[in-house]
Amino acid sequence: MQFGISTQIHRSQPVTVDLLESTRKAGYEHFELFCNRPHLDFHNRSLLRSIGRWFKENSLPAPSLHLPFIENAGPTQRIWISVLEPERRHREAALDEIKRSLEFVDHLPLAYVVMHLGNPNETFTPVAFEYAYAAVSQVRAFAGVEVMIENIPNEISTIERIEEFKSLSQVPDLGICYDTGHGHLQGISGGFENIRTTHLHDNHGEKDEHLWPFEGTLNWPALVEKLVLAKYKGPLVFEARGEDLSKGSEARSRLQDLWDEAENSMEEYRLKYSL
Repeated sequence: MQFGISTQIHRSQPVTVDLLESTRKAGYEHFELFCNRPHLDFHNRSLLRSIGRWFKENSLPAPSLHLPFIENAGPTQRIWISVLEPERRHREAALDEIKRSLEFVDHLPLAYVVMHLGNPNETFTPVAFEYAYAAVSQVRAFAGVEVMIENIPNEISTIERIEEFKSLSQVPDLGICYDTGHGHLQGISGGFENIRTTHLHDNHGEKDEHLWPFEGTLNWPALVEKLVLAKYKGPLVFEARGEDLSKGSEARSRLQDLWDEAENSMEEYRLKYSL
């Protein structure tokens, strides 16, 4: 199993080479760069160069990049960055910000990028697919990267809607990033066959808390069962918040044990965990 970690765990701090190095020393080599400002100031080209140089100097695998979807402009001010905005000028502004973050490709290769479609609790309209297709196409053309659409708690980004969009758009290599915490809130129980990557975190089924696995009410044995049956081979990327990297070691060990048990004998695994 390939475990990774999102810099979102440190989202109250700015991303620096020193911050990445402390995470590497905690046992992580696979990174996802969480590109919401001010956490990661992708407008700072010197920072992008420094991060790219750090990855190369440490011979680390290519990171994934979570495209920006919100900017915390102040203690109470949030600016949403959505490619599905009804007004064209707002969609273009969102794509401009996304392209700024994709300037990372000038300094290091990216494994893939993760993209949100819409904002939390947004309703679905058929034109959303048209806007999404335009945005995904521009991202691919600009940076030459594979795009993973993340399930988020709205009517546009359910697993079923993402599958529908994949089928209609016929965009090559368009993937799904399964976010476990969002899936818990959405009540997702199927559709794991086409998942290409993951975000791992937990909650108590009421709000998006981004707890470490096993700290909320998500049924992790049941989730591992579904992923193993779907023959999932992608990364398992922790997207918790809280900065306590020591919790990741325990979560990683418990998940690895569950995975090994499920792969060894699914019948015994189901009996043990009452699945």
